[in-house]
Amino acid sequence: MNILYLIPHLYNSGGMERVLCQKANWLAKHTEHRIVILTTEHTPKGLHDSYFPLDERIVTTCLGIDFDADFQLPLYRKYPNHQRKMRQYKKLLRAFIEKEKIDLCISLGGKEIAFLPKMPCRTLAELHFAKNERLLRIQAHHSGLFWTILGRIRVKQMVREMKQFEHFVVLTEADRQQWVEAGCKQVVVIPNPCSLCGITLPIIPREKEVLAVGRLHPQKGFDRLLQAWAPLEKCFPDWRLTIVGEGPERQHLETLIQNFKLMRVSLVGAQNHIERFYSRAALLAMTSLYEGLPLAMIEAMWCGTPCVSMNCPHGPEELIQKGGGILVENGDIRAMSDALNILMGDDDKRMALGQKAQLFAQNAFSETTIMKQWLRILNYTNNE
Repeated sequence: MNILYLIPHLYNSGGMERVLCQKANWLAKHTEHRIVILTTEHTPKGLHDSYFPLDERIVTTCLGIDFDADFQLPLYRKYPNHQRKMRQYKKLLRAFIEKEKIDLCISLGGKEIAFLPKMPCRTLAELHFAKNERLLRIQAHHSGLFWTILGRIRVKQMVREMKQFEHFVVLTEADRQQWVEAGCKQVVVIPNPCSLCGITLPIIPREKEVLAVGRLHPQKGFDRLLQAWAPLEKCFPDWRLTIVGEGPERQHLETLIQNFKLMRVSLVGAQNHIERFYSRAALLAMTSLYEGLPLAMIEAMWCGTPCVSMNCPHGPEELIQKGGGILVENGDIRAMSDALNILMGDDDKRMALGQKAQLFAQNAFSETTIMKQWLRILNYTNNE
């Protein structure tokens, strides 16, 4: 079967890019399917087309439509540009599917969701974000009634678009329930596999370090983490906070670190061997405004690192309920600080939670476990 994956780009070190590369590599290695990845955005100068390695049997092509180029434009200019590029995308995608004889086209929730079910092949969507993500993303950048109304309109539009699909895949049971309540019946839950599967974990001593991992973006709420961390520096002078990731919020976070007079916080950028950070850290902290299913938490648990998280939609609650850790109310800075305080001061509790988390993650999120679920979906789609 010829399988086409659609994603805006592969050059970022984000979780969606990582998971797609991992699954595509697995399919190329373990099945006879031909795997093709099609992107819409040009790769910026100086970056590799794919941040993560891809099997040489996988074909990658870029259409060069560049939706992202219009991101900063005012709405009155962005809308007509977007409509023109959508027409171009629809035309080019149809031609590509016909030329490459694609049997199944899988969207990762990009612009093509609006028209993909009308393409001349079987179609499937896998959503790496929650149902209300479009509203939450707008609210992360803008405030005010207009933007809230616009976000709700975008959510309703997404629901209408997803109802066109015979079935689609989401990451958590909580998210599936929201889609079902909105009238989308054919919703399947398949979580992401842990990207550390198959990697030999380093055996190194745990250090007095709280770790946070993610793109430096408003969604990840690292400003909330810095607020929670500030009172802990005085109570735990031998501990440090390390934030792994890169992104547009770096300057803002550096300013907050200076304003809060934090002396033991490091922004270390993106890292290729993230398993070393998980394996040495005593704790993972997560303060995201929203998630699909947090890959960083799965990776931390895989390495035996206990987690403290705000209960954002979606993922942290399901992971911590099954794998252990501490969950606090979303946005409660004081509760986050108190939870970190508890575990930073209790070596035995951290060790017990870490062992429970590792057992859960390595059973639930292995490539074998997750890809067996995907093969059932792919085979079902192929046989319809």
